[in-house]
Amino acid sequence: MSTSPHQKEALLRQKELIRGKMLFYLNLIYPQTATLPLLQAEMDYFGYPIPIEELSFHVAYLAEKGLVQIEGVRGPYAQRSMNRVKITAHGIDYLDGRLPADEGVYLEPKAREM
Repeated sequence: MSTSPHQKEALLRQKELIRGKMLFYLNLIYPQTATLPLLQAEMDYFGYPIPIEELSFHVAYLAEKGLVQIEGVRGPYAQRSMNRVKITAHGIDYLDGRLPADEGVYLEPKAREM
């Protein structure tokens, strides 16, 4: 069963929206960082419940674009480490509309006006 062009476009838009919401939330807590489970809970609150694996994919994508930074920190147990995510200055500039639009990240018009 293949997906129609309309369905593919809707799936792409959904990914772009998720990335924009992630940036929006990380901007709200800046200069603090968020763990992946916290970011996942906030995405759920925004109406975008996604599995942690998919969230990790979006975080890596945004990091490669220079919009977020991933910091590895040691967890409560020496053997465990956890990733924390923080919006970069470049990410804030993008969110504020000081950089050209990026096809992979959709910002709602309200977010660009802030």
